[in-house]
Amino acid sequence: MRNPGLARTGVLLCGLGLAGCGSLGSAPTPLAGDLLGAPTTLNLGGRVLSLTAAPQLVREADRFRVRVRVETSEKASTPAMSTPLKVTGIYVFTGSGLWQSPRLNDFSRASACPAHACAWGSGGANGFTAGEDVRVIAQLQDASGKTYWLRDARSQNIVAKPLTR
Repeated sequence: MRNPGLARTGVLLCGLGLAGCGSLGSAPTPLAGDLLGAPTTLNLGGRVLSLTAAPQLVREADRFRVRVRVETSEKASTPAMSTPLKVTGIYVFTGSGLWQSPRLNDFSRASACPAHACAWGSGGANGFTAGEDVRVIAQLQDASGKTYWLRDARSQNIVAKPLTR
């Protein structure tokens, strides 16, 4: 004799499995709480990675920008990491909300990047003030498309920078 409860459970589990088979073209937009819970270090391939951020406010141009560097604990004699990372997003958490950089310039492979990964994020300065404490979080992606989150261990003060031309 068949067990109807077991059959219903199987159908339900099969339906849940099919619903979970979809794929995302990109990582979903994170919530502020998720970002604040991002780790301050990542251990990838035996290397410990950390994030350093430098937020800046350019008042004359009404622009906000933040530079991030992903640095590794490896020694000079250690071979380079086999998994290169690319910065794919920069988020800044302020007392008034969450800002995502609308413009991103990853220059990790440039000679100007002494770290493992480097990027600039920039956008409008709406709501930012010089001296404000912020938390900076970077979204990283490896060559296989896997997404990682890394948060600067320290809160950073926004520095006012003069407009340079």
